[in-house]
Amino acid sequence: MNIKNQLFLLLSSLVLLTLNSVQASEKLEGCFKASQSCEAFRSIRKKTNPANIHLELAKVYPLVAKNKANAATHYQIIIKGADPARRWVALECGQVLKKCPEGEKIKSPTSNNEYLLAISWQPSFCETHKSKKECASLTPKRFDAQNLSLHGLWPQPRNNAYCGVSIKDKSIDRAKRWSLLKPLKLEQDVKKELSKLMPGFASNLQRHEWIKHGTCYGKNANAYYTDAMSLLQEVNNSSVSALFRENIGKQISSKQIRQRFDQDFGKGSGDKVNLRCDRKGRIAELWINLKGNIQSDFSLSGLLKTASPASSNCNSGVVDPA
Repeated sequence: MNIKNQLFLLLSSLVLLTLNSVQASEKLEGCFKASQSCEAFRSIRKKTNPANIHLELAKVYPLVAKNKANAATHYQIIIKGADPARRWVALECGQVLKKCPEGEKIKSPTSNNEYLLAISWQPSFCETHKSKKECASLTPKRFDAQNLSLHGLWPQPRNNAYCGVSIKDKSIDRAKRWSLLKPLKLEQDVKKELSKLMPGFASNLQRHEWIKHGTCYGKNANAYYTDAMSLLQEVNNSSVSALFRENIGKQISSKQIRQRFDQDFGKGSGDKVNLRCDRKGRIAELWINLKGNIQSDFSLSGLLKTASPASSNCNSGVVDPA
């Protein structure tokens, strides 16, 4: 065999090795925590599922591999008691835990227990988004014209996002094509309340917030939104919300808002609130730092107590009328 043929065979082998490494499954370590009750397939291509095995919500499974080194769509996990035990599940069905929990203890994806509650003054938002459904129908008497609205509950740090979400869904979400995201299976009472407290529901904001932030919360969508709405209602039932209602069309300061938080939720609570204004000097949102176990410390006072201080991006702003 001459040198030219040898070089050709060598290069061909290298190309094949490269292609195989791109397409082959990649071994992984850690565990997989289910956030959805997805099917667990024996074969991805054939979609075979002997014994009709589904993931159990919030259960942790040993992680084996992902189906491709690049552009993976599925994880391979071990489901004890299933035959065969090794099954493939879609990436969006849960999230990877780098360290497996000891025994039955499940590590929360938000183990630092820090959150940011983002609540909006809807009339200000609608000043620059008049074409949105929720803005076109806004009236001065509607609930969100006189109360703060839910933007989202964001597990911290900020890069703690898109947990177990597929590349496709992440791309759709980032392009703000939220109507193409899968509808959430919300209970009827949760859906009804959320459409009231989150006006952006009309534009599928709830799908975006779940995909980006809720998937890292460690609970299902119903629990995630129930918790977020309960926290918002505490604010709306306080003198903080009253301060906004009493000053529609007028200016209020960060100091006034913080004093109301101190008054209603305990001394120092106001230091955890970030007042955010738009370029026209209108109050846009309150970003509230929280810390603690939302299940056991389920009161705004408890969650504000040890949260990190926040700095505002404006000292005062106008409470925009609808």
